[in-house]
Amino acid sequence: MKRRIFLGLAPILVLLAGIGIYAIVLLKALGGKIDLTLKENYRSVVAGRQMKESLQAMDSGLVFTLVGETDRGIKIYQQNQAIFAKNLVAEEHNITLPGEQQLADTLRQEFTTYQSEVQHFNEVPEPEQKRQFYFSTLQPLGTKIKDTAQQVIRINEENMLNENQGARSLGNNSSRYLSLAVGIGILASLFFAYWLQRSIVRSLHTLTSVAKELGEGNLDQLVPVASHDEMGELAAAFNKLASKLRAYRQVTTDQVLQARQMTEITLSAFPDPIFAYTLDKRFSFTNPAAERLLAKLNGHLPDMLLPDVENVLRGAPDFLPASFEKAISLRLHGYDLHLLPRIIGMRDEAGNLFGAAMILQDVTRFRLMDEVKTNLVSTVSHELKTPLTSIRMGLHLLLEERIGSLNPKQTELLLAAREDSERLLKIINDLLDLARLESDTAQRTFQKVYPKTLITSVVQDLEPTVEAHGCRLKSEAEADLEPVAVDVQQIRHVFSNLVSNAAKHSQPGSEILIRAKRIGEGIRFSVIDRGSGIPLEYQSKIFERFYRIPGTERGGVGLGLAIAREIVQSHGGTIGLESRSGEGSEFYFDLPLAERKAA
Repeated sequence: MKRRIFLGLAPILVLLAGIGIYAIVLLKALGGKIDLTLKENYRSVVAGRQMKESLQAMDSGLVFTLVGETDRGIKIYQQNQAIFAKNLVAEEHNITLPGEQQLADTLRQEFTTYQSEVQHFNEVPEPEQKRQFYFSTLQPLGTKIKDTAQQVIRINEENMLNENQGARSLGNNSSRYLSLAVGIGILASLFFAYWLQRSIVRSLHTLTSVAKELGEGNLDQLVPVASHDEMGELAAAFNKLASKLRAYRQVTTDQVLQARQMTEITLSAFPDPIFAYTLDKRFSFTNPAAERLLAKLNGHLPDMLLPDVENVLRGAPDFLPASFEKAISLRLHGYDLHLLPRIIGMRDEAGNLFGAAMILQDVTRFRLMDEVKTNLVSTVSHELKTPLTSIRMGLHLLLEERIGSLNPKQTELLLAAREDSERLLKIINDLLDLARLESDTAQRTFQKVYPKTLITSVVQDLEPTVEAHGCRLKSEAEADLEPVAVDVQQIRHVFSNLVSNAAKHSQPGSEILIRAKRIGEGIRFSVIDRGSGIPLEYQSKIFERFYRIPGTERGGVGLGLAIAREIVQSHGGTIGLESRSGEGSEFYFDLPLAERKAA
């Protein structure tokens, strides 16, 4: 086998080696000519051009001297005199052509004369005499030097052109020889390929067909051993491999069954219901808790769970809610049951989706605790509001000095106390609003409003607040946006909070933009500023209650954004932000269309 392959490939290898050696010699010859041309002629061309340019600049310096700018003219002349001298030396050390040495000597002689005449020119005191001397002596001499430099450029460029023609001729001849050699090589390759195909590829076809059967799971295939060469050894090794695969399949099948049994036993111990779905939305596994729940629900899960399951099965991100708003409530045997669904897509090692798992976490206890907390906050806030009102009234009477006059120190203390009491009242009112929103007892009046109309009225209401901070408030809305169903008063409260925050954190003179645009099946309202931005590590907590970014100035207590979130979520929307530190922020909330919300 090795000998047949070697005999089939040896002529091709010899031909390729010959073509390669000839190409290397050719490229070396062409490279040497090109390198020699660049080294010998191009340097002289560059030196000649720079001498002409520097001489022209020297002449300009003399003209500046004629018009009275002597210092500037001398500076230009001296700078370009050094450039001319440098390039003249380069030319003198790069003599490669007949007659080039004579031209270089002429340049040296003319340049020396030019320098001497310039020195005499600078010594002439009278401007009129200088002008006559320049036009009668220096200008003709400069023209003569330029002509000599141009002759240097011309003879070198002509030599470069001649060398280029020679290289092109050599390349054309070589292309013909290489084309002939390649044609011979192609014919030889076709002949030897046909010969190798008849002697080798037949056995490979047999191995390929058997390998395909093995790939499809048919491990009972055998390859006939027809010879004792390398192909025969390969066939024997292939048969041994098939035998090993059959044994491995049996062991792997047992291990998979054991792993499945262990997984089912483990999931059966979970107290929460677990459902595993196939891609056609059928149950492939349910643990005992799930079976008990299905028995209580007459074998059917609530329809409100199906859209999220279908989204995950279509490839959407996993459904992992972070709050109790997505929990479903069921009334079973006289008591309430609150279940929070978590849906995770099941994928293989290649990332292909083959099903989804849904866990219904029992959050009844946590929901009750959350309601107790909300009621406690509401009750405490109500109880604090009454004595706080009395305190505010007393402070007001003291500051009006109806009881008696106050000295400056007493007035300062009372003003600080009144400011803190007003701040405390705002906190209590925010807590009461938040409690009403969380308990879903807030009264809402929904009406259809076009986004452009909504943000226009918001700009009119909030423009004085923004201008008080030295900023400008603008609005922008896409054309033909469909209406949304909102409680206008509550949504204005959301805008007020977002815009006031943007004004506080924007530089005076900057612009704050309120924008409305279509996104998916809803409308996105955005408040965009060019302030300092919010660092990434704080963005996930910005909407939590009582959270304030470390290092910010004292203002509120961190309830404004939490209230805004509750209002938006009560409208069936979502709220978020996009921000980079130092580049401003965009707070946005998405609301469903009025028709979609009604549906």
